[in-house]
Amino acid sequence: MMKLNIFHRTDPGRYEIFKRQQDLVHSLGMKTSVFLHYFDLFQDHIVADALAYQAAFGDEIGLALNRLEGPGMDDISRGLEHIWLFDEEQKRQLMEMALSKFKDVFGRMPTAVTSYHFDSSALRILKEIAPEVEGIVGGCFEEGVRVFHGCNHSWYLFNEGMPWGPWFPAKGHTLRPAAETEDWSGVVAVPHLARDMSLSFEGRNDFWASHPPNVIRGMGNDASFCPYDLNLIDQYRMQADFNGHTYYNTFVGTQWLTWNHNSEYPPEVAWELYTKQLTYFKQLKEQGELEDLTLTEYARWHKESRPFAEPEVYLAKEMLYQSHKHYFWHIDTDLRVLIDANQGGSIGDLRAYIGRVEKATGPDTPSRENGAYPYLIQSQYRTGYPNHSFDGSRTTLKLVKNGEEVDLCSTPTKVASVERSSAGSRMVLTPAKAVFPDGSTVEVETTYTIEPGGKITIKRSLSGDTEGILATEYFKGAPGCTEYPIDLHGIQLQVMDATGTQEMDYLYRRRRLEVDAPECVAAVVPQVNARVMMSAAKGAKPSSGLAREGNLFEPYFVLELTYDTNTSTEFSTCLIITA
Repeated sequence: MMKLNIFHRTDPGRYEIFKRQQDLVHSLGMKTSVFLHYFDLFQDHIVADALAYQAAFGDEIGLALNRLEGPGMDDISRGLEHIWLFDEEQKRQLMEMALSKFKDVFGRMPTAVTSYHFDSSALRILKEIAPEVEGIVGGCFEEGVRVFHGCNHSWYLFNEGMPWGPWFPAKGHTLRPAAETEDWSGVVAVPHLARDMSLSFEGRNDFWASHPPNVIRGMGNDASFCPYDLNLIDQYRMQADFNGHTYYNTFVGTQWLTWNHNSEYPPEVAWELYTKQLTYFKQLKEQGELEDLTLTEYARWHKESRPFAEPEVYLAKEMLYQSHKHYFWHIDTDLRVLIDANQGGSIGDLRAYIGRVEKATGPDTPSRENGAYPYLIQSQYRTGYPNHSFDGSRTTLKLVKNGEEVDLCSTPTKVASVERSSAGSRMVLTPAKAVFPDGSTVEVETTYTIEPGGKITIKRSLSGDTEGILATEYFKGAPGCTEYPIDLHGIQLQVMDATGTQEMDYLYRRRRLEVDAPECVAAVVPQVNARVMMSAAKGAKPSSGLAREGNLFEPYFVLELTYDTNTSTEFSTCLIITA
């Protein structure tokens, strides 16, 4: 079953477009959550229409904190529209003004509030002023560096590292799912739009989402022909096979349904594609495959139906460009992991939620505008598969035979199967085929098992010409929030064997610690409040282990465990991330 939210924002300058949107949804037998801005609350006809929609169709009236302007507010905001970019004093002033006016007009506080992002201080203040709030639009999945570049370096929204679906925002960092009630901020958050989970990793994703006019902006249509819009809905529906349910929303502003400099088409095309999307929702509803809800209704369902620790997965199959790439996403309260099947099943993105990093934004914070949850691995930003020297941030397997090396990053695979339960997820890849210069070949079948507590088990089964093969499982860590390196001082590298532990502080000198018959190799990474450890699973016996620091041209750290396939062609490695 798909749970659906349809969101609309009022717009005095394009009010007839807003009304047409409302009429379209209602004609199809569905309801919306209507979000009014502060300045809308001074317009009697807008308030009257909202109340009429509520009475006739069951629509919800919520508060929009997207455009912060109106009587008395302009002196504080001075043209800045985004609540997360103010200092804490101003956040409180602005929200007190908007919420008190909402209560004056409607006799109650809103239970649903929207913004492109709520940082931890903004959400805390919101709940202090209006504890009645139950649901928020709380972030834009993976909008950050690439969208910033795509908008001519003028869009200061950095939301990377967050969940792609609804979540319980943590108190200390709203983009991290809360681990328990004491950790929870008290609301259910949903993302601003459902994003394409392939293109969210590969590039800017503000084009590729549940927003037909934005797909036009990305030129993913041929006039009113755009199967992508409905294919994206179907791919989200497919996730119910793994998770038991799926969530979707659409949030099209009025400016996208009139003449717009971002589109080469007239408004009629945007309207036609938006209508097709909504009509498909209606068809699914009539078939019993979809339920349309207000944001508050969804928040209540989520609280009743979704335990804090319940993991969720997403199998993404790239469909716009027909590249046939597969990506597997897993999220729980301790980790968010992306497995890139196109590069051998390597880890392409890793967020260590278990470190419980805390962050607020605003000019009075060290983070300023960047609200992203930091990564341990982000191979799109830190190069990924080696280009110059040994740069990149990636985790996979290297095979060496007679001095010749094949990295599984160079061998595309597919996702063969996915399983998910409350105990975690299991994903099997199709075999990766490594070809050596002498013509010999080795096939590697990989299985990932991800469990609560930050544990990832990687099982490798090798077949073919395995004689003389050394297989090295490696982890390249490069913590950060953007595409640029951060200071890695403070990282401590460790190797352990039966005789004890060797340790080394990170000094950018490309030194290494090596040991035979290792028990584990590890790195303490204060930048993400976590320790990364690699050890052999029960029954596997690595022949050697290594921990290496980089330098300023290779700003990362490396952990390695090497297995001799003359001993065994099947081995499992545990990647364990702890606080």
